[in-house]
Amino acid sequence: MTDGTQNFDRRRLLTGAGALLGASWFLSGRTRAWAQPLDGKSGDPAPRTLLLLELNGGNDGLDTLIPFGEDVYHASRTRVGIDAKEVLRLDDYHGFHPALAGLRGVWDEGQLAIVEGAGYPNPNHSHFTSQDIWHTGQLAGRASGDGWIGRLMARLYPTDRSEPHAVHVGQTLPYSLHSATHPIVCFDSPPAYRWAENGKAIAAAATKKSDQMKTCAPLDTIRGIASNAQVSSAEIRKAAAQYVPRVEYPKSDVAQDLKTAAALLSSGIGVRVMSVTHYGYDTHEDHRRRHDVLMSELDGGLTAFLRDMRGTAAGDNCLVMVFSEFGRRVADNASNGIDHGTAGPMFLTGTPVKGGLYGKHPSLQQLVDGDLVYTTDFRTVYAGVLERWFGVESEPILGARYDALRGFLT
Repeated sequence: MTDGTQNFDRRRLLTGAGALLGASWFLSGRTRAWAQPLDGKSGDPAPRTLLLLELNGGNDGLDTLIPFGEDVYHASRTRVGIDAKEVLRLDDYHGFHPALAGLRGVWDEGQLAIVEGAGYPNPNHSHFTSQDIWHTGQLAGRASGDGWIGRLMARLYPTDRSEPHAVHVGQTLPYSLHSATHPIVCFDSPPAYRWAENGKAIAAAATKKSDQMKTCAPLDTIRGIASNAQVSSAEIRKAAAQYVPRVEYPKSDVAQDLKTAAALLSSGIGVRVMSVTHYGYDTHEDHRRRHDVLMSELDGGLTAFLRDMRGTAAGDNCLVMVFSEFGRRVADNASNGIDHGTAGPMFLTGTPVKGGLYGKHPSLQQLVDGDLVYTTDFRTVYAGVLERWFGVESEPILGARYDALRGFLT
């Protein structure tokens, strides 16, 4: 896998299964009981939601949360390492990449939780295999069935299988949202989300999707959804067009996708999970320059989203999770890059979050074939989100019982 800017032609319509099945969700004119809070807070005007921000390609955790107090870090990265003088210090050992000034401010405000050393047993260096593991929450990957968010939707809405409650902004639907029973909305940008006007094309697409999806919605159901697609796409465009952000978002793709996420979360349409992907983290070459740009884009987009949402009903009930399929190796390579690794940090942020360091930083001296050894199973974070944020049992979703992360919510 190369830099995501080479693989993805941004701002184009995705005509995948998620968009097809999700077309009916945004229809107006009916009362949605599923939009009411499920957390027992009767005074809340908005339900608890989750924003997933995936750093696609394998983010270098050691140049994100930098162990600047560790001599091994500096000795291992003579080509691309960040000098201790540049680091935005959090304590005497940890510091942020110098481009993460906005998130450093969120940290200072006590609303950024950093989970150190997130990974899983017997790590895999393949992007696709590791992404499948993270997206399903199980080591069997896609063989284990639906994605973990797809399972969450089935758990939250066991009898509501017609209207999706999860939305991905992007061209490629992450497997985490995949569901054989519950439809998902997926589009690249609201202005581009328009349905084909040719009825034959819609029917052909519906037939193809029905064949591909086997146990998913029957063909007549898909055709019924398609018949309302033009109306639904208009509703999406209207919600995004009418949104007035309270801050200015940067022009980067990830920032604009986060702006769309803020618009839909604030619109009251009933979304429970929003998903956004930031591409380009596979930095085998020219790591320092490329990663500096990525960190700047991440900081600008995520900080704008948090500032925009803060103090609103939607923002007060939104938890943000930032993750990547793996970290990168400790030592740099001869191409001024860093190769695929294993463990890395996860971020949890937003108004509901109690900031701080969680878990233990992996040792830079006790490596396995040059890789860090994970100290936190990422599924303990998922379990914490499922149990303590959504109030559902995590074991049926993750396939096993994990010691759920504690203390990260205010």
